Amino acid sequence: MKRSLLIFLLVLSGLSTMAQGRYDRKRKDIIPLDGQAKRIGWFVAPGLTYTLPRFKDEEEEVLRNADTVYTTTYDPKGRLGLYLEAGLTWYTRDPVIVDYFDVGLAYKNLRGSESYAGNLMRGDSAAELTGEGTFAERLLTFNANANKFIPTFDYQFVQLSLGANVDYRLGSDYEHTGDSLLNGHSFPPDLMAQLHFKVGYGFKLTGNLILIPALETPIFSMVPTDEGLGQLQWFSSQYRPIIFSIRFLFLRARDGFDCPPPIKHNEFEKSRTVDPKPPNQ
Repeated sequence: MKRSLLIFLLVLSGLSTMAQGRYDRKRKDIIPLDGQAKRIGWFVAPGLTYTLPRFKDEEEEVLRNADTVYTTTYDPKGRLGLYLEAGLTWYTRDPVIVDYFDVGLAYKNLRGSESYAGNLMRGDSAAELTGEGTFAERLLTFNANANKFIPTFDYQFVQLSLGANVDYRLGSDYEHTGDSLLNGHSFPPDLMAQLHFKVGYGFKLTGNLILIPALETPIFSMVPTDEGLGQLQWFSSQYRPIIFSIRFLFLRARDGFDCPPPIKHNEFEKSRTVDPKPPNQ
C-alpha cells in the first residue's frame, strides 16, 4: 500500500509539472490574485454518496469445523445517501504543486444492503440459510484537501485533490434477519480516519464563482485498519464509499474583477495631477 501511494504521488507531481507552462498562462483567468481576489474564500458542496459493492458475487466457505461446513454467497448492494459540505479555501501565490488548500465540515449519509443464501452441513444433515439486511450511517466529517488545477480550455480545468477525512458517527440504523455470529458481521468504528482522492472538472461561471463537479473515494484507511484500498465492511461485505459533489467556489474580491486600478507607465501619465490652486497672476 505504501508503494502504491508513493507511485500515485509521483504521477500527480508529474502531471502537475507537465501542465505548469500552460497553467501559468491561464492563472489570471481562474484565480486573479494580483490585487483582485483575496487569498481566503469559501465554498459549499451539496452532493450524493453511494456505497459501491464488489462487481461479482462468489460462494465462500465461511466455516469448517470437524463435521460442520458452512458455505454461502453474499450479495451486497449500494444505496444513495445525502452529502452536504461547507468550508474555507486558501489560494497559494506560487502554485507549483498546489493551487489551493481547503478545510470543511460535512454531513455524510452512507447506506447499503446485503442479502445471502447459504448451506450449513453437519454430518449427514443439511440446512439452507437465508437472510437480508440494510444499514444507514449518519456521519459528521472533517475534510482537508490540497488541490491542483490543470487548465484545459478558457475558464475550464481538471482539478486533482489529495486529502484526509475524519468521520464521527452521529447515529446508525442496522437491520438484518440473518445469523450475525455465523456470518461474522462487522461494522466501522464510531471514529474513522482515511486518506482520499478526488477528481473534478471545473468551470469559471462569473468573476467570483467557480463550479466544480467532482468524484471522491477513500484510498487508504488509518482507522479502521485498511483491508482494501479504503473499503469499509458492513455486515459480511466490503463497500467502497463514493461521493459525488458539486462545489460552488466563491472568490472574495478586493476592488472588483473587471476594473483593476490603472497603472501609470510613462512620465506623462505620472505627471497628470489636478492642482486645486489657481495659477499665480
